[in-house]
Amino acid sequence: MRNKRTLIILGVLVITAAAFIYRSLQNMNGPTDREGPGAFFMSQGNLAASFNQELTGQLKVLPEQLKVQVKINDSLVFEATNPPAIIPLKISIKGLPLGSYRLRVISKGSTGVNSEDERVLYVVSDVAPKSWSLEVVRQYPHNDSSFTQGLCFYKGKMFEGTGDPQTVGATMVAEVELATGKILKRRTKPQPIFGEGITVMNGEIYQISWKNDSCFVYDAGTLSPLRYYTYSGEGWGLTHDENTLIMSDGTEKIYFRDPKTFKVLKVLSVYTNQGPINYLNELEYIDGLIYANVWMSNIIAVIDPLTGRVLSTIDATEVVKKGKGTGEVLNGIAYNPTTQKTYLTGKYWPSLFEVKITQAKAR
Repeated sequence: MRNKRTLIILGVLVITAAAFIYRSLQNMNGPTDREGPGAFFMSQGNLAASFNQELTGQLKVLPEQLKVQVKINDSLVFEATNPPAIIPLKISIKGLPLGSYRLRVISKGSTGVNSEDERVLYVVSDVAPKSWSLEVVRQYPHNDSSFTQGLCFYKGKMFEGTGDPQTVGATMVAEVELATGKILKRRTKPQPIFGEGITVMNGEIYQISWKNDSCFVYDAGTLSPLRYYTYSGEGWGLTHDENTLIMSDGTEKIYFRDPKTFKVLKVLSVYTNQGPINYLNELEYIDGLIYANVWMSNIIAVIDPLTGRVLSTIDATEVVKKGKGTGEVLNGIAYNPTTQKTYLTGKYWPSLFEVKITQAKAR
């Protein structure tokens, strides 16, 4: 009985081995169905190209491919008929904004079947950010019960907007005395409103909210409510230029909005030469540039509002060490155009700082 069982097992093993050898010989000597695309990028992973420059690389084309196309999103940017085995690519991306795009190589084989190699194309900045220095000039008291989400000046007066992480109705906009940190007047919002960035434009305070899809507008003199707007998505930081509101949502995106309707007019992606800068938080517009706190870091990014390129970064670690205390992250940038002075603070910080920012000298 035992010998019979052994013979059966040996027979099964012999049959299995013979089948394996047969398949191997077939794969060596005969045609097989190829897996994967008929044409593909020879480099591994996703691709990157610098702003207003060229996308370069090589395509590998397998035999019996009749046509190869390259598309960025849905736009055809390259096509070859009866392509060679190797195709060098040099595709202009001039005019393509910073950001991420769907990049596809589409090949048509002799059987009429199309195949694709899909990647992500990142259009990154063509300049490396410079490092600007920061110096603390003066330290002021700050209300350490304020979860600072927005800070700005208007006609020499300082305004602050707060959030409500403890869900106790702590969201407010307030006029604050710089020298003492005293709240001179305030307008609060009940929970669940969670206040975020603020800015004052044409005598009106705009205050966005985190996840409440609402922007509240107040009179800057009296803090009386005027109106509100609705929008989709999260609100983080807010500032303005001469004509538009500028808003962040915690991603790498910056939104330019009409102050009369709150409709989006333009969207920028913020990139260095290495990739996107996510978690853009509180914003301030200073001398034609956007300054942005980067959440959970001591870095302030200085952004070109025309392209989204990060032109420089500022390391505010010195301010954090001197002023954080038991508070939370750096958040709050304010520029007083009357005095041309810049101020920084953070969430639940006991201090607010006047700082001097020095740009890197050209070499």
